[in-house]
Amino acid sequence: MPGMGSPSMLGLLATIGLLSVALACPLGCAPAPSAAVAPALPTPQPPGPIQHVIVVTVDGLKPDSYLAPDAHNLRIPVLRRLVLDGASSEGARSVFPSVTYPAHTSIASGVVPGRHGVVANRAFDPLEKNQEGWRWYAEDVKVPRLWDLASNAGYSSAVINWPVTVGARVNYLVPEIWRAGTPDDKKLVRALSTPGLLDAVGKAYPGFEQRWTEEGFSDEAKTDIATYLIEKASPNLLFLHLTQVDSAQHKRGLWSPEALTAIEDSDRQLGRLLEATQRSGNGASTALIVASDHGFAEVNRLVRPGALLRQAGLVQLDDKSKVSSWSVSLLPNGGSLYVYLKDPQDPTLQAAALKVFSDKAREPNSGIGRVLEHVEISALGGDPEAFLALDAAPNTTFAAGYSGDYDTPISVKAMHGYDPERPEMRASLLLFGPTVTKGKLTDARLVDIAPTAAAWLQLPLAGTDGKPLQGQPPAPAASAAPLASH
Repeated sequence: MPGMGSPSMLGLLATIGLLSVALACPLGCAPAPSAAVAPALPTPQPPGPIQHVIVVTVDGLKPDSYLAPDAHNLRIPVLRRLVLDGASSEGARSVFPSVTYPAHTSIASGVVPGRHGVVANRAFDPLEKNQEGWRWYAEDVKVPRLWDLASNAGYSSAVINWPVTVGARVNYLVPEIWRAGTPDDKKLVRALSTPGLLDAVGKAYPGFEQRWTEEGFSDEAKTDIATYLIEKASPNLLFLHLTQVDSAQHKRGLWSPEALTAIEDSDRQLGRLLEATQRSGNGASTALIVASDHGFAEVNRLVRPGALLRQAGLVQLDDKSKVSSWSVSLLPNGGSLYVYLKDPQDPTLQAAALKVFSDKAREPNSGIGRVLEHVEISALGGDPEAFLALDAAPNTTFAAGYSGDYDTPISVKAMHGYDPERPEMRASLLLFGPTVTKGKLTDARLVDIAPTAAAWLQLPLAGTDGKPLQGQPPAPAASAAPLASH
């Protein structure tokens, strides 16, 4: 059971130090962050040996990245040492659909999407009036998340670029949200974040403003915020969402040069976080969870099931190809989609919708792998309001909208969103900390992350679909070595 002051941890920190010198890490070159977050008043602390938990998602990171790094010539010293000296999964089960917002809400709550209510990335918008809005708002979540319990206990928490957190009840917040992709988006994020936080980080880290554009924060900028808070505020709970791996894999493909570069940079950001915990003086009481929200599959075909509804007269479009009325509507999730009925109790409408998709699925090379009925959706933890769900065939993904042809040009190289039982959808998961038992995590699921962190912090998280991956930590040994500097 390696502690943060154990030889294993010291080896990891030495590895990080060498890497930061080799790569001229901006954190190593920049001056120490100036005091801008006011020192917190004395607050209650968790009673166990783990008093600080950091949860980092590397969006879309496939387990093969750390299981077989040499096969891809990956330079990931931090992930390699986390595998060696922590606990790791060969592939954790994601959620249905295996996309970012449902999965991140399950990670933070321990509950499947059908119960927490965030069943897709985008909001259901059958008349297309919401300007492609996503599920950004914390009030949409029907169950407590870990930071809610932390707040109830008087513990401090920080959330950085985590999905579905606009308005979240935390001490330090930088939510994930965008609208127009213009400079005003930065104003929106600043207005919704903890007052003064982003300005303080900008003063502490030269170049931060350039790493934060109207297109969003780079992973480097997000980690600037996280390391600043770790050192200045020592939150008991910190959630951080890194996104560059997901973006590179969508655009350039799995194991492309761009994807490999993104994975290596994510590894560097993890090293920065561990360095910050050491400088904060809380290294010996900090545990780290690194996860992804889903896996990835290569794709070369894009089909639009909505065109079938238009052709069947179940959706009507105006002269600008916008939905003017609907009887059946779709909510795409990449490799899967949900089918909704305007009148869920109408047997004629039920039969018509089922016939459209079942008939198409029976055609050779339809692009539809499975048509899931309500009982199957419920078994997967999906949306109880959906009438059907479609799971795409291999190498195929679904397009949104109702106009145009069924087959449409594709612009992405890889996708997710499929049934989480598909091996390609398995997510990454690693645990590291003072009481973590080294070895393999068997049968791990993303819904197990919140119960695990709750057990470490001894928070009363009840009614979850997951369970702790490792039990409540024992009291620390009297002879435990303190965290040493590298």
